[in-house]
Amino acid sequence: MPTPLAESLAQLRVGNQKSLIDFYQRSRHLFARWAQRQHRLPPEQAHGLLQDTLLDFYDQVADGRVTKMPDDVRAYIYGMAQQRLAAAVPAHVPLPAAEASRRQQLLTHFNQLGPDCQQVFTYFYFNGYNLAKLGGKMGYPNPTVARLQKNSCLRKLVELARPPAVLRQHLDALESFADGHLLAAEQEAFELRLEQDETLADAHAAYEQLTADLRWAAGHDALRLRLQALDARMNERGTALARAETLGQQRQRRGLVWGTVGVLLLVVAGWAAWYFSRPSPARPARSWDAYYQPDPGPVVTTGLLHSRPLLAEALDQYQSGHYPAALHSLGRVSPASVGADTLLYLRGLILLREGQGEAAQLYFRRVGTEDSTGELARRARYHLGMAYWQAQKTAPALTALRAVAADSLNPYRASARRAVVAGVLDGQ
Repeated sequence: MPTPLAESLAQLRVGNQKSLIDFYQRSRHLFARWAQRQHRLPPEQAHGLLQDTLLDFYDQVADGRVTKMPDDVRAYIYGMAQQRLAAAVPAHVPLPAAEASRRQQLLTHFNQLGPDCQQVFTYFYFNGYNLAKLGGKMGYPNPTVARLQKNSCLRKLVELARPPAVLRQHLDALESFADGHLLAAEQEAFELRLEQDETLADAHAAYEQLTADLRWAAGHDALRLRLQALDARMNERGTALARAETLGQQRQRRGLVWGTVGVLLLVVAGWAAWYFSRPSPARPARSWDAYYQPDPGPVVTTGLLHSRPLLAEALDQYQSGHYPAALHSLGRVSPASVGADTLLYLRGLILLREGQGEAAQLYFRRVGTEDSTGELARRARYHLGMAYWQAQKTAPALTALRAVAADSLNPYRASARRAVVAGVLDGQ
């Protein structure tokens, strides 16, 4: 169910930027088409324009220039982008606004701080974490250290921003008061001073203004980083989908070329299967290739091309015999989308086909442990035995293949039994 407009505005003001992130993810492609058609902008510039416009919109909400969520958010954002282009505002520079100039200056100073201070301010002022949670997020040993680090960063910002002298004069006391670091009696006495001491009251007002501006600056920077990270992920996915589409077209062309000789290939394959499986007790073949039954891996379907394009690309390269390229593509696949054991198994298959039996053993051992009973583990045990054989470790190869031959559930039982019965590993 979509979030009501008024609720979206309230959530933006308290730091929930999900609505803008979702808008960018939904509208990025359509906005780029509009920018290209209306202003002849290439996609990369259009994406940057949309990011800057969403940052402008967030700034307007944060400093009160937008008091009601537009009925048509899309039209409003497109209109803001149109204004930015008409005013020829450079990329990553906010639209000028007199009431926001102070905050824009603070944002400049915020960006001059180191990444640790920026992260501390984001956690404390934007996310609203207390000192204990701030310390845990930053790896500090306790809340006291977190408070000292936060205050140190605030002093660095004060040195850059040069707020009123009265604020700098009372900064230590105001921080202790704001952080709740005073005892109950001291807190009460400080509140009384705020009522009676006009100078301290002015300093407190300046401190509140500074922290409010800092909360905005941290939110602005957090949104900028999230939009850039999302843009990078979408670019990578788009590139992978384009490559997968190209691979699919190439596969179709290869299918047309080789379709006319398909029957002949089946005949040759059947003859090869008979030749390598025929009994030859007098003089058995002793080469590794004569007994190895390769695993072609999962079929690359249209669904796989669109759901997991990087995996589809790696499988297509493996099945085409481009093993180094397949290893490179497989390294970019996330275990969360495929499964860690599957990735280990596929990496072992590619290394084995590339003739690197020694390296492949590590991956097959991790998948085919003795206490694993799944089909993937049983497959890995067979290929582990063949990896030993390829690396000329005949004793462990014979042991592994005997175990596979004795396993009635292993899909490679017949291949392993053929090698064991032939005796090609005995005495090597």
